[in-house]
Amino acid sequence: MRPPACFDDHETRRKIEALCKKHGVDLRLLTDLCEVVQSYSGSGRRDGITEDVREKLNAFIDRNGESASSRRK
Repeated sequence: MRPPACFDDHETRRKIEALCKKHGVDLRLLTDLCEVVQSYSGSGRRDGITEDVREKLNAFIDRNGESASSRRK
């Protein structure tokens, strides 16, 4: 999968990074989830999107260990 075009533009990416930092959002997770949504857009079908989102969330949790799950509480 490829991230949406907004991640290719340097200035836009800088703004996205700043917003993620300000609001405590993991940039890689945001990018991964945007890729999933983009891959399903226009297809008219959503079969598999839940599993793909779950896969990205699990990868995020695996990368960040307990610190990610403890922040959700």
